[in-house]
Amino acid sequence: GGGTPSLLGAGAMDGLAALLGRDRLTDPALEWTAEANPESFTRELATAWRSAGLNRLSFGVQSFSEAALRWMGRMHGADGARRAVALARDAGIENVSVDLIFGLPDEVERSWSDDLEAALALDPTHVSLYGLTVEPGTPLARGVAEGKATPAGEERYREEFLEAADRLTRAGFVHYEVSNFARPGRDSRHNRVYWEGGAYLGLGNGAHSFSDPLRRWNHRGWDD
Repeated sequence: GGGTPSLLGAGAMDGLAALLGRDRLTDPALEWTAEANPESFTRELATAWRSAGLNRLSFGVQSFSEAALRWMGRMHGADGARRAVALARDAGIENVSVDLIFGLPDEVERSWSDDLEAALALDPTHVSLYGLTVEPGTPLARGVAEGKATPAGEERYREEFLEAADRLTRAGFVHYEVSNFARPGRDSRHNRVYWEGGAYLGLGNGAHSFSDPLRRWNHRGWDD
């Protein structure tokens, strides 16, 4: 994670497996997840990743609305997520998570209810919800300051989150963590580690690690 690993090419995961040591990746209980953007996910990539040992994918779907995707600068289009999930399953990766963003600015025309229905139609094993926030120094923050964008009000923010929580739980998902919903037994292993205070190792620029009582993070710059 931490970006778009799907841009690294088909050989990246096999190279990571070699770096970590393939003997560490043989446990049948291993969960190996990678993030991927639908627009950069290909059949070649899916096959190579599964061959390397990856068995879970998290797709940054965000929305199925063409207008919302254009506003976010996403290039995969409304059908891109469907195509990517199909490629993953054809390659033998059944454990698939999708990310959705709620609380978009008032100017963005999208139906949150329709997005939820479209996500459920993919039959994912896991869904993550992210509420849009205005972060300093971002294009959105500049747009808000210039009056070009109106952040979602607290009431709509709350209503969309609660609608999603209700719809997903009625569909059989377990709301196991604030922003995460999973089919029974499909909780994200790394999400649980973070919330339960377990140890984790982060490799790469800006990556965080924790082993009680020490918390640390790497420099972000390549030169550093």
